[in-house]
Amino acid sequence: MAKKKTELQELSEFIRDHMATKADITELGIELKGDIAGIRKDMLTKDNLAKLDVKIDRLDLSIHRELESIKEQLKNVAGFGKEIDHALERIAAIEKHLGIDKKIAA
Repeated sequence: MAKKKTELQELSEFIRDHMATKADITELGIELKGDIAGIRKDMLTKDNLAKLDVKIDRLDLSIHRELESIKEQLKNVAGFGKEIDHALERIAAIEKHLGIDKKIAA
């Protein structure tokens, strides 16, 4: 009587049958040590992190200055809405007094 394979045994056989060997990788011409060295070279070092930190601080300061400038500009135009509404009310009163029909499309 044949023994029934467990799911774990089947999975193990599948992995063994389909995994790449060292010879397979060598045939593909992939030099893992060279790739790892390249990755290490590109990694962030303490100096790189310090440089990034300085750049972020400068950017933060620049954004802060621009926001302050925008705030000042908005303060200068804040009252215009009320002035325009008041002018429109006065124009409507004058037109009514003069008997002018308004034909404004809404």
